[in-house]
Amino acid sequence: MGAKRVIRVALLICDTPRPEVIAEHGTYLDIFRKWLTESLASYPDDSVSAETELIVDGYDVVDKQEYPSPERLVAAAPDGYDCIMMTGSKHTAFDTTDPFIPPLINFVRDVATSDQTQHIKLVGICFGHQIIALALGGECVSGKQGWEVGVYGCELTPEGRYWWTGDVEGQGGGDKVYLEQMHRDVVPSVPAGCHLLLKTQKCPVHSMVRYHPASTPTKPLAQILTVQGHPEFTPPIVSKLIDARSAAGIFDEEATAEARRRFGGKDGSGGEGYGRVGWAVWRVLLQEIPIQT
Repeated sequence: MGAKRVIRVALLICDTPRPEVIAEHGTYLDIFRKWLTESLASYPDDSVSAETELIVDGYDVVDKQEYPSPERLVAAAPDGYDCIMMTGSKHTAFDTTDPFIPPLINFVRDVATSDQTQHIKLVGICFGHQIIALALGGECVSGKQGWEVGVYGCELTPEGRYWWTGDVEGQGGGDKVYLEQMHRDVVPSVPAGCHLLLKTQKCPVHSMVRYHPASTPTKPLAQILTVQGHPEFTPPIVSKLIDARSAAGIFDEEATAEARRRFGGKDGSGGEGYGRVGWAVWRVLLQEIPIQT
């Protein structure tokens, strides 16, 4: 066997977990690294996990306003990044009075639009999904139908079936994917140049893709992939968040009851974050993107 292919991910950390979450599950860097590592280990093609090495570096964009250096965003750099991924957050993506939000949106916009960074994939989770929408000229608003918390089945569009399920069977078959949710804000419509992949009754844009300029109908290439849900969350994490937000009055009685009803999903697994959804993210990470010259 030759040298492993190294996939380097720059994780933009947009929040700090609650103390009770950190005590049992670690920081968001730990949580995301675990999700990506275990999703790779269980990837349907055993040769992929055997031939791939993952490196995840964390950047605190809130308190320290840390970002990857320009040198690591250059195509073919020895330690250059393949992907920039953003976490969820308790912060409001469209609150531009929050001092870390404008620099984050500007950074994401620059990576998404610069010819020099077209080789880098952008992946946004929850808050990260919303930030990407704003960076691309779209919107994020407070959802009129309230919170989505717990496991929801997200309806797949035809393109969503390609990107999120492929030919892999799962809980929702070819119609839905099931994911843990923890949000009230929503992206109401896809930004120009993006394509809708997932939706629910409460949230019209649960996932979107923007194709790379070199993408073709026979060989689709994703430059940007987002999802509103939390594939990295497990039921114990969600349970702690429900308890804390209920105790703090963030969730009212109705929202708390609905969250606990949906907790863990029908089989208690917490949806497909560590299954089809995690594998789909890996399919994007593994795509070979042509380097612009």
